[in-house]
Amino acid sequence: MKLGLALAGGGVKGAAHIGVLKALEENGIKIDAIAGTSIGSIVASLYAMGYSTEKMLEIFKYFAKEIMRTDARHFAGNLKTTKRILGYGFLSGENTEIALRECAREKGVQKIQDISMKLSIPTVDIVQSKKYVFTNGDLEEDCYIKDCFIEKAVRASSSYPRSICSL
Repeated sequence: MKLGLALAGGGVKGAAHIGVLKALEENGIKIDAIAGTSIGSIVASLYAMGYSTEKMLEIFKYFAKEIMRTDARHFAGNLKTTKRILGYGFLSGENTEIALRECAREKGVQKIQDISMKLSIPTVDIVQSKKYVFTNGDLEEDCYIKDCFIEKAVRASSSYPRSICSL
């Protein structure tokens, strides 16, 4: 029997997914496929690339401040163009992308199809109201994208929708 695991979003609290993976490993439960959205896509990608849970915790500790740092230019630009404090969000997503690219490079991974463990990263195009899934699986539909840099897929899944929060 094969086992797949889906990881949810939830911001920095999603680092708890690493503890779940560790508990599964300690109990001899092997994951054959993994999926995740938002912070779950970060954890799922790292795990699928072959990072141990211990190394993932190190990565989170190392990159957490950079990823969660508010980019004043991004924030000021959003405030100027939207006239809203929470218009487009505080985080640009660039730091997440840079961190994932660095981690992928360390494992010799560039694109999602370079990863041997089955991985799926869902996202939504809110302009067209259409779902997309970045995957290395054997799925053949218009909504499945296989040719994508891993950091781009994670960033797409982790991005905040535009203009839904206003004061």
